[in-house]
Amino acid sequence: MPDPSLALQAAFLISTSMVEPQGSSMSSVPTLRSRFVAYGSRATPTSDGQQRNLPDAGETGKESDQAANKFSPSKLLDDIASIRVPHRWFIHFYLASLLSSALWGYQILTRGFLVRIICENPNLRTPRRSMSVDQVFWAWFLMSVQGLRRFLESLADTKASTSEMFLAHWLLGLTFYMAMGVAIWIEGAEALLSVKLPFHSITLTAPSLRTLLSLSLFTLASVVQHDCHAYLASLPKYTLPMRQPFQYLICPHYTAECLIYLSLAFLAAPDGSLFNRTILTALMFVSINLSVTASTTMAWYAQKFGEEKVAGRWKMLPYVF
Repeated sequence: MPDPSLALQAAFLISTSMVEPQGSSMSSVPTLRSRFVAYGSRATPTSDGQQRNLPDAGETGKESDQAANKFSPSKLLDDIASIRVPHRWFIHFYLASLLSSALWGYQILTRGFLVRIICENPNLRTPRRSMSVDQVFWAWFLMSVQGLRRFLESLADTKASTSEMFLAHWLLGLTFYMAMGVAIWIEGAEALLSVKLPFHSITLTAPSLRTLLSLSLFTLASVVQHDCHAYLASLPKYTLPMRQPFQYLICPHYTAECLIYLSLAFLAAPDGSLFNRTILTALMFVSINLSVTASTTMAWYAQKFGEEKVAGRWKMLPYVF
């Protein structure tokens, strides 16, 4: 069995490469980007803006059938892109996050079968720096809080909509959040093996400076993100956000999301490391994925409301992007 932490890191990096905006990825190929990257109000019709499988006025029924049945790469992509799910299914991501956190929290607490299979993997038992049990608890707890908050926000703020998203987005999101349930503690496997009852060994007194800084950043980013989501939910459909921090950033809630994962990567860093590598690769996936969506959102705003309305705004990261 391969090293689970390295396997997760590889999976996050491979997923990142699939959406990386400057590489040979879906987002860099117009025919793929128009079908599989944009969704909801920012989605474009198939066949690069044209209706597909519409026969010419002079075609007979037989010719029309032949045209419809004729194979072409464009038609294949259109058929794949037509497999969509309701956009409101985004709530499934946070339900998956909650269930994953609950499962692995219980497994760690009881030294369950699944956690023993992972922690007793010979590839994880080679000498390496490990998170402490305290770090495992805090990282697991904050990930659970994040999943619960986003789940409750989705319940409260989701509006009735006919928007859809590509099935692959939904499957990838579910996989990511379920994987995060493991990624959040996997670099602490050695510490979990060293004690009989892991969560009974937690010392919550005198948190370290790293813990205090991480908790502060996590809390600040969570508050900002919640405020952004509440504001967006209060706007009429297809309205340009104008209140701070939207006056300066197209997607400040995406910025907050990245800061949340950054705080987790900093909090869960093994002794002698600046960041937790597994969570850092998850942050790379999140930031690249959201940057593609932020770029699409900015282009949609410019098209709908005029370029002058978004001029001077950064997409996600002030003075950088």
